[in-house]
Amino acid sequence: MICRLDYKVPGGKLLRVSVDVDEGIATRVRVAGDFFAHPESAFDEAEAGLSGLSAADLPEAAKRAFSRPDLALYGLEAKDIAEALRLALVQSAKQGS
Repeated sequence: MICRLDYKVPGGKLLRVSVDVDEGIATRVRVAGDFFAHPESAFDEAEAGLSGLSAADLPEAAKRAFSRPDLALYGLEAKDIAEALRLALVQSAKQGS
């Protein structure tokens, strides 16, 4: 199952998330949008670290992953990424039932 969502961060930027889920495990997570992250390598590492996690744990794990001290986000916060992922998973679950 592929979960996708475009999310407008309140007072901020557009965020686009995509999660491939297989048997309850996030096999691929992508986060994009019109925000900036510095350094990009830290953002890429945070994003890659979400693959292989339980989809149920993904929002909280994303909040921790993108709150790294070596990563600066501009136009959104880690909690916004977590919320977008949560909404994408909920939306896909509703459509699948």
